[in-house]
Amino acid sequence: MKQSRRIDGTFFATALILFVLIASVFCIKTTIYRERIHDYQEQASYYEARAMAKMALANEIKQIFRFNTGTVSRNYLKLTVEMNDKKTYQFSVPTRFANFKK
Repeated sequence: MKQSRRIDGTFFATALILFVLIASVFCIKTTIYRERIHDYQEQASYYEARAMAKMALANEIKQIFRFNTGTVSRNYLKLTVEMNDKKTYQFSVPTRFANFKK
């Protein structure tokens, strides 16, 4: 007697379910990884803006101070840092630097 080489339909259904589960886990891991990278980039941008603001204060900024990555402008007790990628950060000036004249 000849044996049938038929594969059961449950094998294909099981393989398909397994593939969907593995693909879902991969997509979730990739999404989490991308979110972490985005958070780190935001944090790095903030610290870069903060460093620019501190350097501008140390150099006694009057109106506008230009850097390669953005500009720092001062309006009395507020420092506004505008990055080249159009992100804007505002920092308050410590009172020891309040001798600035409008």
